[in-house]
Amino acid sequence: MNAPIEISFEQTADATLEACEHFLIDKLEMPIDQAQALSLRLLSMTSERLSQRPGTYRICRLALEMGVSHYRELLIDDYRIIYRFWPDENQVSIYLFAHQRQDFKQLLFEYQLLS
Repeated sequence: MNAPIEISFEQTADATLEACEHFLIDKLEMPIDQAQALSLRLLSMTSERLSQRPGTYRICRLALEMGVSHYRELLIDDYRIIYRFWPDENQVSIYLFAHQRQDFKQLLFEYQLLS
């Protein structure tokens, strides 16, 4: 039996999830309670999927085009979740949540994920 996957949400994940909420509220005029419920659902689905099969999701193509090959990308509804999987440690670190209407390249630079 495999050991359970350890999942951590990095500070950038927290910040970008909050930015997603603000994007939904400010730009898409979603009610606050609906935006918060969507964030909780997104957290739950992300944890569930990555705890089951973290190595099956594709390498993040945009980061790869910029020379960074260690990030993977999980797509859930209208969101991209950027994470890194360390199979030897059985660990996943989640770095970024982004709505597909947000400028993804800008987010990578803003949260300094291209190193």
